[in-house]
Amino acid sequence: FDQQLAVSHCTDKWTKRGVLDGDMFSYCMDQQTDGYVEALHLQNKYTNIEKVELIDEVVAFALNKWGKRKEYQMDMVAYEIEGQGEAYLNVAYEVSTGNVSSQQLNDCKAKWLRPNKPQWDMVEYCLND
Repeated sequence: FDQQLAVSHCTDKWTKRGVLDGDMFSYCMDQQTDGYVEALHLQNKYTNIEKVELIDEVVAFALNKWGKRKEYQMDMVAYEIEGQGEAYLNVAYEVSTGNVSSQQLNDCKAKWLRPNKPQWDMVEYCLND
């Protein structure tokens, strides 16, 4: 968690004509903190409890996408991790029940999984298309 980036993002977002909206700044900072805690929880869940393939890459992708100075949004990092993690669990379930062939899975994984951009949600979509 980068406190300085969080403060900078929330300040930029909630300053209008040079005046900071203190209530909205506090709300924004609460979202940052809550998002960070949730992201850690989800990373632990998908690493240790309900194992998600490529979870480290998912976390890195989410941080790269939402951890930039102008778009530092830890709540969105958590949202991205959860979305990709749940999509993976849905795919794994469909595979385990025999609803998806290994060929279908491999085709969709080849199309949508990249180390720098693992998209389990798109693999899930691909399998249902």
